[in-house]
Amino acid sequence: MAAQLVELEENFFNCSIRLDSFKDPKLLPCLHRYCRGCVKPEVDKSDDKVKCPLCKQECDKPTDGVDGFKTDFHTRNVVEYIQLKKSVAAEEVRKCIGCSNELQVAAFCFKCRGFICRRCYEVHESSGMTRDHKEHILASKDIGDKHFTLEKLGSLKEAPSCSEHPAELAAICCVDCGNLPICIVCGHYEKHKGHTIRGVRELAVEERKQIEDSLKVLKEQDQSVHGFPAKLVEAKKSLEDSIAETKALIRSQYNEEAEKINEKEREADVGLARHKAEIDRKEKEEVADLNRQRERELKTVNDRYDERVSDAKAKAADERGGKDTATSKTKDMLTKKRSYLEKEFSDSISSVDHQGNTNMKTFGELSDQSTHRIQRYDNFVTVVSSVLASRDHWSDVSCLPDMNVSSKQLIEDAKKEFPEIAALSKVTSKRITPVFENPVPIINRDDFKSDADYEKYVEEHLRIGMTVRCRKANQGVQEGDTGKVIEVSWYNNPNPTCQWQRLGCTQKVSYSDVEIVDQGVQVGSKVRLQLSAVNPSRDQEGVNPRSVGRVTATDGKNCTVEFPTKTHWKGLLSDVERVLLLRRSAFQVDGSYSAYVRDTISAGMTARCYKDDGMATVGDTGTVIRLKMDDSEPGQLRIEVKWQRQGEAHWVKHSSLEILGLRLLSVGDTVRAKQDITYISDILCARGDTGKITRICDDRRCQISFPRLRDWIVLFSQIELLP
Repeated sequence: MAAQLVELEENFFNCSIRLDSFKDPKLLPCLHRYCRGCVKPEVDKSDDKVKCPLCKQECDKPTDGVDGFKTDFHTRNVVEYIQLKKSVAAEEVRKCIGCSNELQVAAFCFKCRGFICRRCYEVHESSGMTRDHKEHILASKDIGDKHFTLEKLGSLKEAPSCSEHPAELAAICCVDCGNLPICIVCGHYEKHKGHTIRGVRELAVEERKQIEDSLKVLKEQDQSVHGFPAKLVEAKKSLEDSIAETKALIRSQYNEEAEKINEKEREADVGLARHKAEIDRKEKEEVADLNRQRERELKTVNDRYDERVSDAKAKAADERGGKDTATSKTKDMLTKKRSYLEKEFSDSISSVDHQGNTNMKTFGELSDQSTHRIQRYDNFVTVVSSVLASRDHWSDVSCLPDMNVSSKQLIEDAKKEFPEIAALSKVTSKRITPVFENPVPIINRDDFKSDADYEKYVEEHLRIGMTVRCRKANQGVQEGDTGKVIEVSWYNNPNPTCQWQRLGCTQKVSYSDVEIVDQGVQVGSKVRLQLSAVNPSRDQEGVNPRSVGRVTATDGKNCTVEFPTKTHWKGLLSDVERVLLLRRSAFQVDGSYSAYVRDTISAGMTARCYKDDGMATVGDTGTVIRLKMDDSEPGQLRIEVKWQRQGEAHWVKHSSLEILGLRLLSVGDTVRAKQDITYISDILCARGDTGKITRICDDRRCQISFPRLRDWIVLFSQIELLP
């Protein structure tokens, strides 16, 4: 580690503030050095912390200001050598300490700390009075040697002066005072008596061993520290690619949804033209028939036939006007959807741009941190290598303790991986919402700012089969009455027709008078025939009124249902009703209910044992965990249930169970908060509280009125049905 001085003098021993050789260099804890006069203003204007001008690392401000920072004796000696080398190279004339004449320099005595001419140089080496100076003299021929090392320079220096007695050379170090060089008198008899005293050579060996170990650990992180900027560049490139790909995906989704709107508009235009052509054809045929009939009739009835012709034309005009109005509303609806699509597209692009800008800003901050870390790393390695190369014990005990302290934080920083750059290299965006296949959102009326906004929401989302509640009495329908939507029309009188429960018949109401409480029948819903839906024109053969089937298709008016005894049954949505829960008492024989349980039960439901089966006893309730077919009994389903009384899970036959709670319960059912649930929808609720279901929100949630908490939304998994 014998570093040559020519490798360091030009780029290392200059103050980074004044850009010239150090004058009285002060060493900061981060190991950056500055002239005392250069760094003093920064220290004086600081409050409690001093920030390094280069690496921005903060340290505590010493109580005695800039003089509280250690003087870097190693750097000061090297700077003296550099200035001496420049003087010799320029053949400068200096005052000789031997003869006091202004002559060309021949050597420099580090013990006398002065220049020597050629004649006095020979006397200085041979004289008995200065014989001990010989080891501290640097000849001019050695000053220009390119192979002159820090180790050689360190051997020329003598021990520093005692901090208390400047006339005495230091011989030992006070460890308690930061390895302070002191004389024998100070150490054993005066100020430092009782302190931990160590010999300089022994202490230097220990400090060198500790810093060499730290330097070895730190150099193992060299590739990680200097390779981090390349990782940042790669991550930035990935971020830019992700932004471009995400924008392209959003644009593709936007184009796809926009094309759907265009297709619907074209279909509306084609349908309008087709209906108008049909109306024109019927009009011509009817007018022609009437004209032919009029010709066969007596002329006395001409006026009557003219009136009928006029009525026919007026009827056709009304139909055209109605169709124009319907098509206009359709186009208005499509225009709204296009407006919503445009806004969602704009918001998605803005979100991607915002994420990209934020991540780019974070990359910039990480890049600045990396630059400061590299500067500190390179500075530490260079400074430590320089001190170690000098092999000067006094420099070791003075500089290496602070360097050891700095190395710990630097090693920790060098090992930092910055895992967040992987997440910062990508942006995300939610998918563009489909314009036609979205499920209808059930939103409470209280979530809207005004009645007009909620009325607009109901008008846009109401569908056949939904359940609504009357908000104010009108047309014979009482406030609070619930009904099922059986007709929604956009023409002439655009008000929905509902089958009301209390009223017992159908009645049109205004959109402003109702609120949506249930989505109604959709694909996947379990339904059965309404008892009142006995229509001889529809195929009822093979379908029991209590049979439960699953909806496989619906167009908003008609539906297709798969019943156990009849497949592909087709009928009106108004002919069926959703099945939320079937009681065992609704079946006349256990075999029918057993089949219903086999076809309906699934994991997560609440069941009760109604006949002993193995470890399960009558009346025990539990939660269904999983199902499997019983190989020993064809048609028998084996169900694993975690029983409440036992606290354990056991397998039972499906024929031994009755279902207490489906994922979709019924309005009016009495339920109880599960014993292992403390909070419901983030609201404190006493465990075991019972209440009634007042509204079914969707396939996962319902609204319950508890004695102390009214109308709270909960998950089905948080409650259990009471028998």
